[in-house]
Amino acid sequence: MTSYRELSKKAQKANNMWWRLSGLLGDQNRMFMYILFQAIFTVATMALTVPIFMSYRLHVIFQILKVSAAVWNGGSFLLEVMPRQVIMKEKKKSEMQPIKTENTTNDNNSVETNHQS
Repeated sequence: MTSYRELSKKAQKANNMWWRLSGLLGDQNRMFMYILFQAIFTVATMALTVPIFMSYRLHVIFQILKVSAAVWNGGSFLLEVMPRQVIMKEKKKSEMQPIKTENTTNDNNSVETNHQS
């Protein structure tokens, strides 16, 4: 039950609706609720395949919804997540840079040239 373990960790941290629903029968029955929710989701998803396959209109609507969801998620990522990541990266970079001290000697002037005779 690797997916259960990983999803339960994420849901517990988020404390979202799914975590509260999975604890409806108590903490000891969370795995049973996960299996039940997974079964309901699987049946609902499979039940939609035949009508979508048989109806051109439903198929087109489904395709439009898929593309819209992908565009929405991509746009949200670019506009919300990427700026936060850039800010955090810049903040880490500025914290990692050592404090610059003025040095009276210039390293460029101390370049030695070797001439062979």
